Parts: sequence; structure tokens; C-alpha cells
Amino acid sequence: MSEKIYLTYLHKIWINHKKLHKIFKDKQNYKYIFENINYTFLSKLWFNKNQSENIIKNYNNLNKEYITNTIKNLNVKIISFNEREYPLDLKNISNPPFLLYIRWNISTKPKLAIVWTRKITNYWEKIIEEFIPDLSRYFTIVSWWAAWCDSKAHIETLKNNWNTISIIWTWIDKNYPVSNTKLFNKIIDNWWAIISIFPIWEIGNPYNFPIRNEIVVWLSKWILVVEAAIKSWSLITAQLALDNWKDLFAIPWEIFKNNSKWTNLLLSNQEAKITISTNDILEEYNINKINKENETNNYPKFSNKIEEKIYNELLNWNKNIEKLSKKINIDTNKLLTNISMLEITWIIKKNNNWEYEIN
Repeated sequence: MSEKIYLTYLHKIWINHKKLHKIFKDKQNYKYIFENINYTFLSKLWFNKNQSENIIKNYNNLNKEYITNTIKNLNVKIISFNEREYPLDLKNISNPPFLLYIRWNISTKPKLAIVWTRKITNYWEKIIEEFIPDLSRYFTIVSWWAAWCDSKAHIETLKNNWNTISIIWTWIDKNYPVSNTKLFNKIIDNWWAIISIFPIWEIGNPYNFPIRNEIVVWLSKWILVVEAAIKSWSLITAQLALDNWKDLFAIPWEIFKNNSKWTNLLLSNQEAKITISTNDILEEYNINKINKENETNNYPKFSNKIEEKIYNELLNWNKNIEKLSKKINIDTNKLLTNISMLEITWIIKKNNNWEYEIN
């Protein structure tokens, strides 16, 4: 078991993500820190007396063997902020999680979040059944873990054997709601990802919702709002997307329906692009056009000179983000945007060494 298991121990005794960032800003001596937890050390991290006492109590009662076996038996990956595998998009959050608990794989395909209110209608079921098979060819479908609506997005994606990621509001062994147990296991069995940032055995509580929503927004490059009432978590997620300059798409519906008031308002205010078919999303990024051209031409057609430079660099040798940025001499954010477009159109892909290569 990797030394990162000590991160799980530290997290479980209620040293939060913010404190973990402070402790391990320049170091990764997880084991040493854990084995030397004491009141003096905690006071340096501005824990008050009561907080320190609780942490020490949790420390003394911690069942390390049981935690280690749980992590091992569930094949949970622990990815810290300082590792290359940590998603770059999450690093842009004002207070990014220091560690992620992941079961299986985060797809390298660009990610599209689908958000909506909890109680899905027959109308929206038909929308998802129509949209998901097409969108999941090009995007990893990201959603939060809830009954009805989110389950439907994951189910339709799995039906088509494409990638899906579920961001949950408990620890990664909790398949809440229980009605989603079969779906939870199916995602695991198909090697797609379930992600949590909460300590081991954390049960769901309302305070976890906004944190989970922020992860959904930042992990995804684009957000499709299928259904949102004036007071709903979908509204909060959509607002987060707008605040962070994410592309937002929305599907219109009847103006008198409560569950469509916020989506219709987004469209009325021109804050989201009206979406009545998957082509409205695909055409935004020239996906159909580029794919058709690629079928008749061995050399791809690019949207701009940066995409072409990236492609030509990869013709010579596989490269990671750092090497590409240095070679092409552009900032990382701009580079990632262009790489995403090349991934969407299947021109390049990321290999197991976290390097990009020609597809």
C-alpha cells in the first residue's frame, strides 16, 4: 500500500483539505506527519483547543488496518494535488480539494456535465434518451449521484458503452441512495469513474451538496442544463458555471412549468445557448464538420494555427502538457483549450503515461 494511505488517515481524523494544502505545500512526507501528530503541531496550524482535542481523540481511536483494507478491497485510488494525475481543471477552484478518492478511471475525453432537478418527467426522459447516445460519443458524461435524473444520464451512457463519471456527496463506498446500488456497481464493473472528496465513511449531508456541485462544474468543460426550477441545485450549478466562464447550454420547455423557469430564463438572458438537438452542441465546436473532413483527408483540418502546431509536434514524438507548452510557447490554459478540441474530434488522445499522441 502506498504511503498515500496516510493521507486517508489524516483526512479521517478531520484534518480538512485546506489544512492538508498547508501541511504538504512543499513536502509529501505523509507518514512522518501522521506519526507525529501532537498538540504543538496542531496549534501551529491554528487549530483551537477543542479542535485539537477532537483530532487527537480520533487519532488514538483510528482503526488503520480496517481503513487500509477498505481502500485496498475497493481498489480506491488516492490522488493528491501535487500529482500529475490530478485533473488540471480542478486546480482552478479557489479552494481545490487536496486529495481525490477515485474508483477506476477518469476518462481523458473532454467532459460535459448534465444537470437538472431531481424529479424527472417523461418529457425529460425522452430528451436524455435522445441526447445521450450522440453526446457520449464525444464527451465523458459527468453528473452528480442522485435518484431519477442523474441515474438516467449514467444508465443511457452505459447502454452505449461510453464513459461516465459520477461525483458523489458521500465517501466512495456509500452508494446512496440505496436504490442506485445496481447502477453504482455497474459503473464500477465497466471501469468508469466514481469520485469523492469526502473522508472515509462520510455519510451524505446537505452541506456537501455545494461542494459536490463545484467539483462537477470545474471537472467539466461544458454544462448542459436540462431542467431547473427557480429554487434548485441545478440553478446553483448553472450559476457556478456562469461565474467561472464555462459554456452553458439549456433546453427550453413550457413557460408555465416550474421546472423550466430557470432554463427558460437563462435562454431569455442569453446566458446559455438554446439547445433543441445535439447538433446545437456539436456544431458549437465544429465537431461534425471536422469529422467529415477527416474521413476524406489523411491530414486533419484544424480550427486554428495552435491546433495545427500541437498536431505537428506530436507527429515527432508523444509529449505531456509541460513539453507541449514549452515547445509551442503558449500558456497552459490556452493550450488545454485547443487540446480539448483535438480530443473531441479524435485527432489526438492521451495515453497511459499521461502524454498526448496522434489518435
